[in-house]
Amino acid sequence: MKAVTLLLAAAAFGVQANHDEHDSHGHGAHEHGHGHLNLVVDGNQLMIELEAPAADLVGFEHAAKSDEEKAQYAKAVARLQQPDALFRLDPAAGCKLTQQELQAAKEDHDHDDDHDKAASDEHEHHHDEEGHADTGHADLGAMYTYTCATPAKLTGLEATLFSLYPSLEKLSVQGILPTGQTAAELTPSANKLSW
Repeated sequence: MKAVTLLLAAAAFGVQANHDEHDSHGHGAHEHGHGHLNLVVDGNQLMIELEAPAADLVGFEHAAKSDEEKAQYAKAVARLQQPDALFRLDPAAGCKLTQQELQAAKEDHDHDDDHDKAASDEHEHHHDEEGHADTGHADLGAMYTYTCATPAKLTGLEATLFSLYPSLEKLSVQGILPTGQTAAELTPSANKLSW
């Protein structure tokens, strides 16, 4: 339960940092080519939460309509179900994936009209029968929980997902580690986070 609390704290920390970052830019958190990575190390557990625009992970943001788009969406979901292809952890830490949860495309309600605000406030998002948002900018993601046999040897991670998603240009990282909070930005040429 403590790890869940820490993950929520990391997410809140990330939201605040993201909010501060975007105040000067005048636009919401949804930016093509820019994903977010929250992580928490608590005892022998590592939790990683990835969120990125569906345009970068799938290739489009609208509901899959054609057979080709449905196949492309299924391929994206299958990739998210294989975190070993997205992240590399030090094998000496002995981390094993114990839980994963996919987060289907979520619509970004960063609009000023009252309908979107009311819908967002009431957590009522309209989706088609497959759970895809039908308008706006959509994000897709996943949460992974690992249990590590030797957590002291877990001293970082490598984001290998950039090779799978060429349009993804950066990941903003927020985390809570045994040493405290961290914030970083990973890119295809600087894809390692150490702690």
